[in-house]
Order: sequence, then C-alpha cells, then structure tokens
Amino acid sequence: MLKNKALTIIFTCVFLELFLGGTGRLIELTSFLTLRMCFFLVYIMLIGYFLLAKHKLSWEIVFIISFFLLLCVFDGLIGYLNNAALADIFEDIKPLINIFLLCYLYFSIKTTDDIQYLIKLIKISTVLLVILHFALYSVVLVFSNFALLYSSVNNTQGDNLVFIFKGDTGLVNYTGDLYLCVGFIVWDQYHKRSKLKTFMLICIAISIILTGTRGLIFALAGTYLVKWIFLKLQYRSLVYLFLGMIVLGGIIFSLSDKIGDKDESDQIRYETIHQVIDNINPASLLVGHGFGIGVPIRPTHMEISYLEVFHKQGVLGLLYYTAIFLIAYILYKSNDQRNSMGFFMSLIFVYLLSFTNPYLNHPLGITIISIAIVCMKKMSLVEDKQVLLIR
Repeated sequence: MLKNKALTIIFTCVFLELFLGGTGRLIELTSFLTLRMCFFLVYIMLIGYFLLAKHKLSWEIVFIISFFLLLCVFDGLIGYLNNAALADIFEDIKPLINIFLLCYLYFSIKTTDDIQYLIKLIKISTVLLVILHFALYSVVLVFSNFALLYSSVNNTQGDNLVFIFKGDTGLVNYTGDLYLCVGFIVWDQYHKRSKLKTFMLICIAISIILTGTRGLIFALAGTYLVKWIFLKLQYRSLVYLFLGMIVLGGIIFSLSDKIGDKDESDQIRYETIHQVIDNINPASLLVGHGFGIGVPIRPTHMEISYLEVFHKQGVLGLLYYTAIFLIAYILYKSNDQRNSMGFFMSLIFVYLLSFTNPYLNHPLGITIISIAIVCMKKMSLVEDKQVLLIR
C-alpha cells in the first residue's frame, strides 16, 4: 500500500510539473539543474526498476523507442561528421529524450481509473493556467499600466523568458499555454454536459485568446475541423463549422492590431525555409545534415518543427513522426470513439501546431503524444469496450 502511494505521489508530481512548468525552466534548483530534470531522473530509474521486474512493453512502445535510438545514433554521427560541435548535437538530442516518458506511462497506467486520474490532473492544470492568465491580465485592467506588469514579471524571470509579452495591451503568452488548448479538448471530451463544463470552456477559450498566439488558435480550430469533417461527421458538424469560422474570423480580426508586430517573426520563418531549401542535397534529402547543424538564421532550433526535422534528419526523420501518427491512428480506430476521441484530438493538435511552432520535437509536445498513445493503447486492452471515461 505504501509503495502504491509513493508511486502515485511521484506520478502526480511528474505530470503536474510537465503540465504547469512550461519549458521546464520555471523552477531552477541550480544554474543547470531544474525540477524537471530531477523528475526525469526519477522516472528513468523507475523504468529501470520495472524492466528488471520483467514488466513488458507493448510492441508500439518498443518500435517507437527503437526507431528513436537508431535515429539519435545515426543523426548524431552525421552531425559529427559534418563538424557539428558536441554541445550542439547534445542540445538537439536533449529535448527528444522525453520520449522515454512512453515507457514510464505504460508501466504506471494499469487501469481506466489511472487514465481518469491523469485526465483530472490535466483539468486541474488547465484551471490553474486560466487563473494565471486572468490574474496577469487583471493587473493591466486595474492599474492601466502595462509597463508595471512587464517590468515586474521580467525582473522576476531575469534572462529566463518564461512569459512573453505581445503588443501593448497586456496579452501574455506562457511557454506552457499549449496545455490550455489540450485542457479545452479534455474538458470538452471528458466531462459531462453541465454548467461547470460550459463555464470552463468559456474561460479556457478567453484565456487562449488572451495569449494572442495565432498558432494556438488556428491549431485548435484545425483540430476541431478535422474532428467534425473526418472523425465525427454529423449534420451538427456543419453548423459547428459555420459558427466556428465566424467566431475565429472575429477573433483574428479583433486581435490583428493588438498582438504586436508579427512581420518580423513571419519573415524569420520565411527566411529559414529559404535557407533550408538552399542547403538541400541528395544525401540530406534522405537523412538530413545531422544533429547540431542549423542554418545561418537559426543555428540551433527552428520555429517550424517539420522544417527542423527535415533539415537535420531528412525524409527519414519525417517518416519517424509519420509512423508515430499512424500508430496513434490505429490505436484510435481500435477503441470506442467516445473514449479515444479526446486523446487523438490532442495528438492532432500537436501535429497541426508544429506547422508554425516548435512542439513536435519538444518535451511539451512529446508529452502529449506519449499520453495519447499510451492511454489509447491501454483502453484497447480493456475487455469492456464500452467503459466510458466521461464522468
């Protein structure tokens, strides 16, 4: 009993930190060591314990991890042969090793009750993120002084930019705002129809708008577009689609002059695309230039995930992420849609968002992908296929 409680506490701490900790630099224990690194080491040791106890992984997890390890060795070697610095190679590999979360999740989640608990953690985290955004924006409304908020938060975070300010209207983007959108999907799919659900969806939607991040808004809208057209086509889908387009258009129009100058960030993306294209050769087309090799305008990481994967890992790298998506789709089809829809939508959201932002090959995005795959796999093993996760 004591052992199970200890594992539950560790599980809770690991995922609350992942959901609320942004890029992982929010809580720094030293100039190098962060709380996320500590939790990573803890669950890596737990994975070793489970493996020594002869717990088995599913073939999907084994395939993804094996493919990942082969790519890391291969692309690390290519980068080294292309004279990439070892520090730069490690910088590219470091965020990707979060894929081992798949193993920890698979060993930790045993029943649908465990999945329910994980869903509750996401819901709670979303509520806290909503409160955060409302609180920060209230400072601007009360004091009518954006400079006060800007200087106060910047003095707190120093050089470690956790909050990003947009324009001069108080719109604040936190690095973990990805989970606002995931939380919207989870509250929508895994909560009974009630006043509380409606209230939370409205609050989360307002918080997403207050981030002023076009990528989040478009990716979430695109996720529901995929759901209504391809995953769950009903007559009501057309109504939702029409109303959604009107609302989305209104949001983008109202925010267009309030989220700061986007021309510079757009220009950087265009220039990065051109430089990647200019560096293509027959070998890099297939296997990339290797880890640690960037382009002049983006020597390390790029805003567009697929662009970075293609440049450093070539078509082979893109096939890896395609394989992960296909595995997720197979798992989605093997389950009752009422159970798996929310998880698959969350994965689709990460894939869509990665067309404009760096999440597919980032711990934040990898965490969502891992949760989606493991939860859908575990549900496919449940004998009673009619078990509902909605409560």
